[in-house]
Amino acid sequence: MTEFVWLTNGISNKKATEARKADWQDMHTSFKANFQLSSAYEISFTLTYTEQYKDAFNLVKEKRYVNYRGHDYLIQQVEAKHDENGLATLQVTATHRLIDAMKDIVLYSTIPTEGNPEVSGGGSSDSGDGDSGDPQPGIVTKQTAVQQTYPLNERLDHFFNPNEWGITYKLHGNFPQAAVDCTGSLYEWLNSNLKLFGAYWKPDSDMVVGIYDLESLKKPTNKVFRYLHDMSNVDIQSDATNLINDVWVYGGKMEKDITSVLGPGGQTNGATEPQNGDWTPVIQNAASLIGEKLSDADIANIKNRIRIESNGNETIQNNWDSNAQAGHPSIGLVQFIQSTFDYYCRPPYTDIRKGLDQLIAMMNIPNWRQQIAGSGGWSPHGAPISKATITVNQVDNSWGWPFPNVGEGHFLGGQLFGVNPGGEFRRNGFHDGLDFGSIDHPGNEVHAIHSGEVKTISWGNGGIGFYVVIQDTSGLNVEYQEAFSNQSNITVRVGQQVKTGDVIGYRTTNHLHVGITKHNFPEAFSHAFSNDGTWIDPLNTIKTGIANGGSAPTSGSDGESTTSTTSETYYSLVYHFENQESIDKYGRRKGAPITVDSIYDLDALKKYAENTVQYNPDTTLTISDFTGEAELGEVIRLIVPERNLNTDVTLVGVSGNSDYFDPNGVKELTFNNTGLAMKDVNVAIMKDLHDINTGTPQLNYYGATGGREEDHWANIKFNDKQMDYLKSVTKAGGEIKKDGNKH
Repeated sequence: MTEFVWLTNGISNKKATEARKADWQDMHTSFKANFQLSSAYEISFTLTYTEQYKDAFNLVKEKRYVNYRGHDYLIQQVEAKHDENGLATLQVTATHRLIDAMKDIVLYSTIPTEGNPEVSGGGSSDSGDGDSGDPQPGIVTKQTAVQQTYPLNERLDHFFNPNEWGITYKLHGNFPQAAVDCTGSLYEWLNSNLKLFGAYWKPDSDMVVGIYDLESLKKPTNKVFRYLHDMSNVDIQSDATNLINDVWVYGGKMEKDITSVLGPGGQTNGATEPQNGDWTPVIQNAASLIGEKLSDADIANIKNRIRIESNGNETIQNNWDSNAQAGHPSIGLVQFIQSTFDYYCRPPYTDIRKGLDQLIAMMNIPNWRQQIAGSGGWSPHGAPISKATITVNQVDNSWGWPFPNVGEGHFLGGQLFGVNPGGEFRRNGFHDGLDFGSIDHPGNEVHAIHSGEVKTISWGNGGIGFYVVIQDTSGLNVEYQEAFSNQSNITVRVGQQVKTGDVIGYRTTNHLHVGITKHNFPEAFSHAFSNDGTWIDPLNTIKTGIANGGSAPTSGSDGESTTSTTSETYYSLVYHFENQESIDKYGRRKGAPITVDSIYDLDALKKYAENTVQYNPDTTLTISDFTGEAELGEVIRLIVPERNLNTDVTLVGVSGNSDYFDPNGVKELTFNNTGLAMKDVNVAIMKDLHDINTGTPQLNYYGATGGREEDHWANIKFNDKQMDYLKSVTKAGGEIKKDGNKH
């Protein structure tokens, strides 16, 4: 490897035919290399026009190659001046050829033309008597932010294979998959997206881009640097500005579409699909449709049979038992064969793959309670109780406001559901309902916002007071609290059927709190301050219900049934991140909730939190007059007794002259305990790297990026070399300067 700087006439598409060595004296006084991880790889120097080196001087042109240590750099900037002796000079800045190459390798989105247009539409609808395409009754739950993830090499191959520069890449380490598109230049793509893979880049050679995870980048050195307060050439910054060690993390955004059959005035039947995997509401609906009265023991008996037969899967088919071998497999929630189901089902509930239809058929069997009991199989027998068509008794599915004269009105942030400005005084900043104040929503009469049966009237601790719970036929609970000073202020009774708009009591306090949940009471209260999906936003629910035609029943309907779909969005994963070591050391530092829509695995969500939450201060060490060789990735142990700091730091920046040109020249070294720089001054070029280090909650970043601080006095172990070094900087051992010599 040559240390010389060679000027050439080569450019990107033409090999050099001439090369001239630069004047060593010019390099001695002016050469500077600036290597910053994943960012800058450049050299700069000043050439002086002399008779001996005029050929090298005259080769300087923008975009021509300069060779240094076997690597080619392309000249980007040239500034002509004169020195103090009146000689012409050229100040030259050149960047590594890989940077030009990566900027030139670009993937563009397809631009539509007449021959290759964007096409949309093309669907057709049937205006006849067939399927109208309306959504069918039931609940459809889907993931809303699923993204296709790709291995890093698959994404890189889009850029590298092939490319006109002939450059390649090499992976060093292990990388997760990530969801990212391939557009723009390769250089921009790396700087923007490597953070998703926990990766960094640097040139391996003229033709190879090295992609490293942190562990592969690190080069352990067994060096220990003990910071002394009077070292003026050393700067240490420890930044705890963004330190967080207590934060709620939410992942896996979901959307639930609830489609109901609506009759006149917005009436609907009961639940047809399980709620959060629980078939109880559907069982209750089936019983109500045929006039069956169920006890808690009956419901438990049915759910046990469902567990045995299908584990709750209403479409499952048994393809391995004797029935299957005979050509009539058992199907569905309680595993009827088709002929038996047809014998017991009642129209219009005749779909064997619908759980509600199977439950109705099961309850149409004489002595069904005894027939389904036990832990073994079951074999339906006996004549059906009835084959008459079931007439659906429609129920009121309307929605309204608790103070109709005001309607929606206006709310302050602290009154709204969820986490909002003004609600910080609550635990976790979370509000599980909607508050209607006596000033912004005047009136004493509290009207039911939704129909149903009064299930609970009770007293709740913690400021809840007397409360009322009204449950609709789908199992949805609407709870009214904090409005009633006495139970006598409540005018309904348990078991009473209530319609939307009915007066259920009189407010005697300064506000009414409305909560909506599918959880039972009082269990739901245990989630009062947890944004874990237990509670539903009342404001959105009421407004959506009214918008979908669920207003109070009106006369004059033509009697036709329609469908109404309500959508709910929520996060399926909830994780409370706490780092106890950080809490013990720095106190509890809470952060705003983090949401990651596209992570649907709890372990991945925990890893995301571990790798992105900054629960230790970022530490940067800058040595401004280092002499000697240094290489990106070197790891040293930094000890700062005055700050009780003992942590690994990684070299991420080297700037200065070469030892060959100036053995006494100094370099500036930048280390950081996360692998990326954080200094606010003199390292502006490192800003992009800082962004990669800290990341943001919207990105799915799995790669670990840093060392962890340790207590200065806890379980520290040093090897022999480290002990010798530590002894050398004590009173007994003298002081070691950065040149490695003892003084």
